[in-house]
Amino acid sequence: MNQMLLTLGTLTLGGSAAVLLLALAGRSTRGRYGAKWRCWGWLLLCLRLAVPLPLLPHGEARAPIQVDLPTPPQTVQPISPPSVSAPEAPSPVQPVQPVQPVQPVQPQPEKSLTLEQLLLLVWLAGAAAMLLWNSWTHLRFLRWLRRWAAPVADSQAIAAFNQLGDKLKLSKRPQLLACQGLKVPMLAGALHPAILLPQEDMSGEVLGFSLLHELTHYRRKDIWLKSLALWVNALYWFNPLMWYMLRLVERDTELACDEDTLRALPPQDFAAYGQTILDAVARLQEKSD
Repeated sequence: MNQMLLTLGTLTLGGSAAVLLLALAGRSTRGRYGAKWRCWGWLLLCLRLAVPLPLLPHGEARAPIQVDLPTPPQTVQPISPPSVSAPEAPSPVQPVQPVQPVQPVQPQPEKSLTLEQLLLLVWLAGAAAMLLWNSWTHLRFLRWLRRWAAPVADSQAIAAFNQLGDKLKLSKRPQLLACQGLKVPMLAGALHPAILLPQEDMSGEVLGFSLLHELTHYRRKDIWLKSLALWVNALYWFNPLMWYMLRLVERDTELACDEDTLRALPPQDFAAYGQTILDAVARLQEKSD
């Protein structure tokens, strides 16, 4: 138990330092591939923090090996004839000791929780609560999809989806669904991914840029990184920097996706793509307000 708490504290301190370094790198990096490499950094960090166990097991202390040395042979002593001794006098009879009364067994006091056990229980309770909350939120979202999502029937959207999938060389592709009440397109589902489109009419460049953006998310497997970050946040719920890490992972995955998307577009489409992203962000802010 001591080793578990020590490992958890060590990973917390090391993970906090890594979050701060990657956050500073996000502010100072101006290179074209800055967000992409930060995403790799987030992935490595989350993989290490996902299993709060020491890298090297601590073996139990072993007893020293004892070596038995051979003993030298003993010399044979000459046998002397037995000596005849006088008969011994009988020993006097010992007096009988009185029986001592049996002392009653004192009951052992009940053991109370130590500070280490209490800390471990608090950590496990917080992690379980976080995992249950995330699971319940995900199940509620799936129930909402089953009620309101339907396959896209627009031929223009289906044609653009297939064309962009061929352009990105995707052998496996997510489902294409339309959802009532959705403001902006999004990629959802780690095991059964689907691109969700609003039911309002989307056409032309807006539809193409939106599909390209979400298909790039799918190709990069960003949803797996976000899911892993949620798991790490549930384990280290007591560390405020892990909550900050969730925001940084969301920011860097979007920036890296935009970088990859722009590489698939001609330069004359950069401004139109940027305006499409800004309009989507504005609609999300209106929804949150």
